[in-house]
Amino acid sequence: MSESLLGRSFFGLSSEYRITMLDEIYYLCKMVNMTYSDVMTMPTFERKFFINKLVEEIDKKNEVYEKNKR
Repeated sequence: MSESLLGRSFFGLSSEYRITMLDEIYYLCKMVNMTYSDVMTMPTFERKFFINKLVEEIDKKNEVYEKNKR
C-alpha cells in the first residue's frame, strides 16, 4: 500500500477509529443484544443510528432518575 503525506496507508483505518468502532460493537452486543455478525454486516449509518438511540434512551433514564432522586 502506498503511504499518504500523513504517514498512514490510504485505505487503512486509524487505530482511534478502530477502537471507537469496537466500543460501538461492544455496547450494541451487550446492551441491545445484537450479535457480533449483525453489527459487523450492518452499514455504518445504521450502527450510528442504533448507538444514538441507545444514548438517547440512557439519557432519558438518567433524567428520570435524577428527577426522582430529589
